Amino acid sequence: MLAMQYSVRLPSEYDLEQVHERVSLRGPMFEGYPGLAHKFYLYEPEEHLYAPLYIWENNQSAQNFLMDSLFGDVVQDFGRPRVRSWQILEFDYGPSKLEPIVMKAGVDKVCSKKSLVSLREAETENHNQMLTEDGLFAHLVLLDPDRWEISRCSLWSHKAIEYKPKADCVYEYDVVKENIPLSSAT
Repeated sequence: MLAMQYSVRLPSEYDLEQVHERVSLRGPMFEGYPGLAHKFYLYEPEEHLYAPLYIWENNQSAQNFLMDSLFGDVVQDFGRPRVRSWQILEFDYGPSKLEPIVMKAGVDKVCSKKSLVSLREAETENHNQMLTEDGLFAHLVLLDPDRWEISRCSLWSHKAIEYKPKADCVYEYDVVKENIPLSSAT
């Protein structure tokens, strides 16, 4: 599996209602999209960023999307964004069946002296512990082997959650509706 995300700094005149409208219009276009397991529509209000997160079943499906008119529309409307991708070490749904409304992410550097096997074991243990948290919709552990960073993303069904990532760099996004699992997911 592969995670992919791009961020678009929206024009100042592009308000939150327009973000919701765009998601409502474009969301159905992804229904049944080959190889797409999940898409989370994310918005960061402080920086006014639209930053969807895709979970792909394989690299070829992600590549096909980048060559597709769906991504071409993003380029046409906002310019070509930088697209990040990560190997997914862990991805599971948590105990909450309610739609997520917030994603909290923590990013840490992977020390060059640390064993990748022991890193994975520790991340899997932490991931399994996270899956027991009330209000957790989904949790991901992502590896960027280009930057040697590990990212832990947790999607929560309520904002009052006390969880605060312990990481070098922390992000928080609002989740915009139209983020249910797609029928093509296996």
